[in-house]
Amino acid sequence: MGICSDILQQVTYPGVVKAMEENLIEFILFCSCIPGAEAYKNVDHIAAITGILQPSLNVVMSAHIDEQQIKTRIHEIMQPFKERAIPMLWYLFPDARPTSLPMYLDQHGLINNGAEPGMALDLSLLPSTLTDIPVPEHFNIEEVASSNALQEWIHVSSIAFGGEPVAFDSEYGRFEQCLGWGQDRPYRRFLGRLNGKAIATSSLFLGAGVAGLFSVGTLPEAQRQGIGTAISIAPLLLAREAGYNIGVLQASEAGYKVYTKIGFRECCRIQTYLWAPA
Repeated sequence: MGICSDILQQVTYPGVVKAMEENLIEFILFCSCIPGAEAYKNVDHIAAITGILQPSLNVVMSAHIDEQQIKTRIHEIMQPFKERAIPMLWYLFPDARPTSLPMYLDQHGLINNGAEPGMALDLSLLPSTLTDIPVPEHFNIEEVASSNALQEWIHVSSIAFGGEPVAFDSEYGRFEQCLGWGQDRPYRRFLGRLNGKAIATSSLFLGAGVAGLFSVGTLPEAQRQGIGTAISIAPLLLAREAGYNIGVLQASEAGYKVYTKIGFRECCRIQTYLWAPA
């Protein structure tokens, strides 16, 4: 993928926080290319409904709502999600307005889903190559480039994030298949193998002038061996080769220490509110 004209040059606040939010927005809008999805930019918010039963793929973001009309607007914004009975997340980055928005979301039945650190990294701080990172023998990383590899990626990711093996979700599989793969696309997935077995995942989204790192997961039996570090760094090295300077992510509690060791630094807290049909 070619270098976009608005590459962010330095990790400086608040520019990197805005780019982090815009990267997530572009990623969600990219995911909304599937049949049946809805996405729109309104004057006071951005919303996307993919229809996949995963809250993080049905979202409201970038809310800047007039407090005089806020109760009416929240009701209107939530209506499409309720009509389709789709679980969703309402993202609150630091510049969400009004500052009392969490109170109003609570009043409308959305549940505080907690806050995760938004983190950023100067990609020049990464090692030159993956060979500088200690990992088990016979571990390698490949980019997903086939339907079979994609099914392995989905399977490993579901265990890493869900905690137990699950049946293959054909609907979610069709969704990921629709997003496609290839080095010319902004969204790219990576699969780590140990002795040939798929055991780790990550993905990269290039947008808004930064490299967004997503879906970093490792199977329980393969943790604490440097694999999480390697599968995180591999996509970022490719982004650096493509001319990007800054990596961004939202860190889970489990991943925070790993990302800090890599060089990521917290620059904001991203709060989410959850709504799900009864």
